[in-house]
Amino acid sequence: MKLTKLMLATTLLVSGAFASEFISYKELSGQLLKENEKLGLRATTDEVKKALHSKDTLVVDVRTPQEWAAAHIKGSVRVGRQVPEKAIENFVLDDDGKLVKDKLIVVCNTAHRASLQAMIFRKMGFTQVKVYPIDEWIDECNPVVTKYSRQEYKDGKHHRFGAFYAEKCYEKN
Repeated sequence: MKLTKLMLATTLLVSGAFASEFISYKELSGQLLKENEKLGLRATTDEVKKALHSKDTLVVDVRTPQEWAAAHIKGSVRVGRQVPEKAIENFVLDDDGKLVKDKLIVVCNTAHRASLQAMIFRKMGFTQVKVYPIDEWIDECNPVVTKYSRQEYKDGKHHRFGAFYAEKCYEKN
């Protein structure tokens, strides 16, 4: 009985000590993003463009389904933040379970969520994991596709609406 009380007290003290070191999401993701930038692990737009055509690099979007539907980079894949560690296997392993894409560029709106997820992907053994904000892609007048970029009707007709650009990009032309 005394041992049980001692263990409970120890557990409460230890958990209390960790609680005092709590870091908010905003603070943690900001720290990780700064670390990625300092270590040169923030991808450039050119790196993303090259990765989209690379055999060993995957562009992974960790945003919500709604954000993905609104705009995403053509050729990227969405794994979301629900269970991305399992979902990523669908895109980086061959039929024999061999890793064929060992480099990632992780995308989200501002690269904060991407920084959190990149930390986990690195621990999974990917050789290079960089982060990238889709906001930068859009601001540099690169096209995005949406869930509504292509509609398929039951009668077999396909309507392509093409890629979309930020409004400021149309004003330039």
